[in-house]
Amino acid sequence: MNKLSYIAMLIGRNKFYPYFCVICITLAFLYTDPFTYLNLRYFSSYIGAFCGLLCVILLAKRKNMGNVLGMFAVMAECYANYLGNNIGAGLPTFYYFGSHIIGLMAWKKNQDNDKNVKVRSLSETAFLYVLIFLIVAVFINIYLTHAIGVENTIYQLVTNCFIFGLGVVAQLLLMMRYSFNWYLWIILNVLVIGLNIYTNNIVIATQYLIYLFNAIYGICEWKQSEQKQ
Repeated sequence: MNKLSYIAMLIGRNKFYPYFCVICITLAFLYTDPFTYLNLRYFSSYIGAFCGLLCVILLAKRKNMGNVLGMFAVMAECYANYLGNNIGAGLPTFYYFGSHIIGLMAWKKNQDNDKNVKVRSLSETAFLYVLIFLIVAVFINIYLTHAIGVENTIYQLVTNCFIFGLGVVAQLLLMMRYSFNWYLWIILNVLVIGLNIYTNNIVIATQYLIYLFNAIYGICEWKQSEQKQ
């Protein structure tokens, strides 16, 4: 295990890590001065961020309870992204909700003696399918964005397209227990951070900054489990 992996595992496995994440999100929410007036988008973002953080931490730890919290998180995030015209970031949440239900059942059937989900390796053929699926998902998002009639800048449109594509593929791999999913989440998280800074949503940007670290931790945790298996 290299030094970066050791540090990620040390932080991710610390019992105070979830509390630290929630505090960061709460501070980001308070920074927006929500007491001046009720900003529905930011309030929905906070609820989604709170549940989402706990969800991804549990999923990185290979705990099935993460799928339950994921259902609550995606509903709140979808509404927040819709209010911010981030259609590409909002559309996958419908898919995420259904996939968490499937994941809840699939993970329950594939657990080790410690009630942690068993990890799978991605084959070269499966990787090719992932690339094809990603390209198809990008074009689907372009079509849906124009069909709904949402006005995006070029930056928003391109970024949303890849967020949509990466989100759909990464979530599928996550529910199928492939460790490769975390690499896609890293790319997606970087894109979402940039998009929400661009659209001035500090809560979501902070949330996905923590997601970015958690994806790195997820790679280390799942790879270690994969090697043991």
